[in-house]
Parts: sequence; C-alpha cells; structure tokens
Amino acid sequence: MEQNKNVFIISAELGVPFGALLTVASLSSVFFDRIQPLSLVVLLVVIAAPIVLYMMARRYFVASNGFATFSELWTLAIFTTIAGSLICGLVTYVVITCFRPDFLYEQVQFVIDTLKHEPGNQELVDTLEKMKKGNFMPSAFDYCLQMFWLTTSLGCLGGMVIALIAGKIPLKNNDSETIRTL
Repeated sequence: MEQNKNVFIISAELGVPFGALLTVASLSSVFFDRIQPLSLVVLLVVIAAPIVLYMMARRYFVASNGFATFSELWTLAIFTTIAGSLICGLVTYVVITCFRPDFLYEQVQFVIDTLKHEPGNQELVDTLEKMKKGNFMPSAFDYCLQMFWLTTSLGCLGGMVIALIAGKIPLKNNDSETIRTL
C-alpha cells in the first residue's frame, strides 16, 4: 500500500477484490436452488468476508507503521464495503435480469409451498400469494438495492469492530518487512 494515497483511494482499490468475494456469495445464493453445494459457498463467504476485511484493515495499519487512527481504519472498512457492494449489486442485477428473470417469483413460490401446510403461517402464505398474483413483487433492482443496503450496513457495523481490533493489536518487528514484500 502506497503511503501517498488517501484512505478513500485505497478503499476503492480494495473494494474490487472484496466486491468479487461478495459477488461469489451473491451469485451462489441466486443459483443454489439449482446447484445445492453453492449454499456451502454462501456460508463460507459469509464467514470469510469479515476476516478478509480485517486483513485489509490490518495491512493498512501495518503499512502506516501503526499510526492509522481508529477513524481511518473504520473509514477503510466502510468504503471498501461500499465499493464491493456496488460491484456485487451491479453484477447480481445483470445476472438476475439476463439469466434468472423469474428468480424472485420462484423464491416466493418456494416459500409458499414450504409454509402452506404448516399451522400458523396461513396469513403469510395468503399475503405472498396476493403479492404474486397482484404483481407486487420486488424487481431485480429492488432486490439488489436491498442487498446493497444490508451489506453496507453490516460492513459499517462490523467495520467498527474490525477497526478496533486491527488498531489495538501491537505491531511486531517483522510486520513492516512483511508488508513491503507483499
């Protein structure tokens, strides 16, 4: 990481690989009803994403020789998540629109079929059926926008914890040498 770049430029650069990671999870969730092992991929990425974000924040902290403040580390986490979420949302929108245009209808129908025979869920089933029949389903854009806001919110909250941890662990003697070789 170059020291002459500000945290926003570095966050945008780190957002590209982070966006690729988020896109893997998103596309796996879109297709896991057809390819069952993809549900495991979603779980692994959900676990890996905060770890990757921590590694990015820690690397920034070490590159600053331990002088990065909490607010810089938190900003890095927030804007890396925003950049990654934008990439993920755009790719997911294109995939849903072009390759799975009935994705949301299929998911609602799955929920209806699953809950139809369970007691106490009839009101929810009726509401979902009315949504489907009345064409009140969210669009692919709505779905991707909600996914963007959820991911960004989680990145903001999780980024606070990540920044706190990444900035509190003292530097080791070989940390600076390790960063220079990366």
